[in-house]
Amino acid sequence: MTSSDSSTSNRVFAFPQIALDASELEMITAQRSETNDLYHYTNANVAMYNILTSGTLRLSPFESTNDLWESRPLHPNLSSHHDDKDWPGDAGHMDLWADIDRNIRLHTKVTCLTRDFTLPNRVLNRDASRGWGHLSLWAHYGAGHTGVCLRFDRARLIKAFQEQTDSAALRFHGPVRYVSTQGVGPHGLDIGQIREFGVDAAALAYAEANHESLFFRKYWDWENEAEYRLVLLDQSLLPAYINIHDALSGVVLGDAFPEGRRAALWETLRAYPDVEVQQLRFQNRYLHDFGSLTPKAATEAASWAKPRRSGSLEERLGALRDATTEANELREAAKLLAADHLTVIDGAISALCSELGSWPEVESTAWPHSPAVPAEQSARRPGTPGERVHHEGGFMCMVENLPKCSLTLVAAAAVQVLDGHRLRLHGVVTTEQRDPEGNSRAEHWRDTREVPADEAAAALSALLAELRTAVAAVRPDFDEQRGQTSREAG
Repeated sequence: MTSSDSSTSNRVFAFPQIALDASELEMITAQRSETNDLYHYTNANVAMYNILTSGTLRLSPFESTNDLWESRPLHPNLSSHHDDKDWPGDAGHMDLWADIDRNIRLHTKVTCLTRDFTLPNRVLNRDASRGWGHLSLWAHYGAGHTGVCLRFDRARLIKAFQEQTDSAALRFHGPVRYVSTQGVGPHGLDIGQIREFGVDAAALAYAEANHESLFFRKYWDWENEAEYRLVLLDQSLLPAYINIHDALSGVVLGDAFPEGRRAALWETLRAYPDVEVQQLRFQNRYLHDFGSLTPKAATEAASWAKPRRSGSLEERLGALRDATTEANELREAAKLLAADHLTVIDGAISALCSELGSWPEVESTAWPHSPAVPAEQSARRPGTPGERVHHEGGFMCMVENLPKCSLTLVAAAAVQVLDGHRLRLHGVVTTEQRDPEGNSRAEHWRDTREVPADEAAAALSALLAELRTAVAAVRPDFDEQRGQTSREAG
């Protein structure tokens, strides 16, 4: 197979007659040293879900490149002997050119990479020529710095490219040269050879002989891309792919790579344990390599997140589903057991709330809520360790001093259904003083009674009676806090 010359030389730059500061001149004249790395800019989705997941790098249609020299049809010179002049005739040259173009340009696939150069340490911005350091490439191909730049070992990538199985294909690789003018050359295709060997064979022979000018020349305006190419010419119009598992050596994250995408990136990189991940940061008009990231730190679960239960994910998920199913079944039975008691609580709280609403300068409201249940005894989610509460419910009355958001009094009662057809009954009376710097809450009375189901009605009746008594006992303090005199309160 033919390979382009991969040797490098420093380009002679022509600059307008302007004054350059010392650091700029030093960078321009510094000797560059080319490394063995090649870089490929792309967006995060393509990198993670196409390239890294499949383990392949795509050779895309040559016609999709962004230089008009390559994306427009190719019409090489046609030569002929005197006895071939009438074939296919002047009118048929356009059709012949179209067939030649199909066999060369439309059958060619290319992967575009960026070369990597180092500068001496004395240069102020010694990363200016690094393969990952092109701001324009990050903007155009790296999704506006939110994407990634894949780093490949050049020798390994070329080896994988050359080991593709299609022996009839032509393969070329090498750096792109940037020139100001580029025709198709004086040596074109011979009509006699086309008639003798076929347009497909003649076109391939032409491409092989002229691959440097056809595939490795671009208009000088693209010079900042420092491009290196892998070019495949076969008989297919479809893309081709290169195995990158042995060639991928690093992933460089753009300055704006989303923090939330890192977990997905670590997941795709499980298949590449030796690949280095680097983070770029842009500061004060310099693009800096902030060093290697450690996937292990991002993928390991924190100690608090490690499950108490042993077993595989499938086993633990199955156990959670079973616990939820059992809890739902027990909850339905518990609702029936608690229903009559909740009706009693609802009636008692509503009546109490109506009475308390007659206090001067207050507004009272009743609604379903169970603040009477202490936080440490509240129901847990299915399957978690601790006491099982199959159902809980209650009602509360809130008395608000007017104007609102100053002082409130709450009276509440609740019922919980436990294992063994046991019920736990709760009652509470609290007040809360509103304050912009932090409310102050006081608990004046609380009672909790756990009884068998057949004793719950009597126990609940006694608890509700004590709740009324507790509210009456709290009222003097409540009125004093809100500035109501005994005569007004009476």
